[in-house]
Amino acid sequence: MGLSMKYSIILITLAGMLFTGLTQASGGRVPFAHQVIPVQNYSRATEQVAISGMISDGGVQALSATGFKTVIDLRTKNEGTAEEKGLVDSVGIAYFNIPTTVAGITKEQVAQFAKVFQSVQTPVLIHCGSGNRASAMWASYRITQGIDPEVAIADARKTGLRPPLEEKLREIMLN
Repeated sequence: MGLSMKYSIILITLAGMLFTGLTQASGGRVPFAHQVIPVQNYSRATEQVAISGMISDGGVQALSATGFKTVIDLRTKNEGTAEEKGLVDSVGIAYFNIPTTVAGITKEQVAQFAKVFQSVQTPVLIHCGSGNRASAMWASYRITQGIDPEVAIADARKTGLRPPLEEKLREIMLN
């Protein structure tokens, strides 16, 4: 197979992936992980919500191309939120920041998240540095909405929740 044929196949494949991503997003659904490779630890939590870690170079463009309407960033100022806000704003995606740390998520932060989440357009990406805090916040929110805590926590483990923060989540949300 000639070099130009290989490039043609790659180009057709990439165009197909982009088209699939755009048609997926046009229904208001979050894409699957293969459609947003530059977003670390990306998981599709629901048809409207994705959870992830860092947004790498090209990630904001991938989010825009796949139809995301909102990014909720749970990182602190020292983790680069100002730079990300500028990038997200530049592509027309709404950006919200609720600074949290791995020390735990407070009930006040969950209330702030609920207020933001219930007012935004979907699809929405909830993210932090690794996906751990984002998963914990999503589980905490779901618990406040009446989802069985064990179900919310089990689902959150699939999207990045790890034991130290899970234990803190249980302390805060279940006591």
